[in-house]
Amino acid sequence: MIAIQEIDAYILAGGKSLRMGEEKGLALLKGLPMVSYVIKCLESVPLPVKIVSSNLDYLQFGLPVYADSIKGRGPMGGLFTAMEHTSAPYVLLIGCDMPFITKKIICHLIENSKESMITVTETNGKINPLLAIYPKAISSELSLHLGNGKLKMQDFITSQKHHILKMEEFEKSDPKSLTNINSKEELEFWNKL
Repeated sequence: MIAIQEIDAYILAGGKSLRMGEEKGLALLKGLPMVSYVIKCLESVPLPVKIVSSNLDYLQFGLPVYADSIKGRGPMGGLFTAMEHTSAPYVLLIGCDMPFITKKIICHLIENSKESMITVTETNGKINPLLAIYPKAISSELSLHLGNGKLKMQDFITSQKHHILKMEEFEKSDPKSLTNINSKEELEFWNKL
């Protein structure tokens, strides 16, 4: 297990948000920006929280906001940006579109993390690179992958020492907690509940 003091949390709030049609993290869920739920959860753990986005509107949350160091590289570029800015040995990376994430899940991820390895969650039979802990030691490998135009996070994770944390117990007991809201339709659905 990695000590909580060794982890910085970075929320990825970049991306094109094509299906949402607006800035995903700032889209309103029950009257609040979606990213605010993720921030609140991470701060309750408690973890230092930072945001990766080129949109300065995220400064309203009073947290450090970093634009992608290398533009147009998707989540891999976001992870690279986090690695460049953190002084912690580990980065917890999470998407801005998981508003129902719980303190229990984040603590479960930390408690089951493995030193010197990527600890990545698996939900619905697929690994979720945006609910994972990455050691800073992989920075040079990450840089190589980016330099070679290899942008698939799953491929990068499987090429490194990694540990897969299955989230079945949460999928059964609280399936909503692992939901990503990616489109206007999904946002409307959750706003109506």
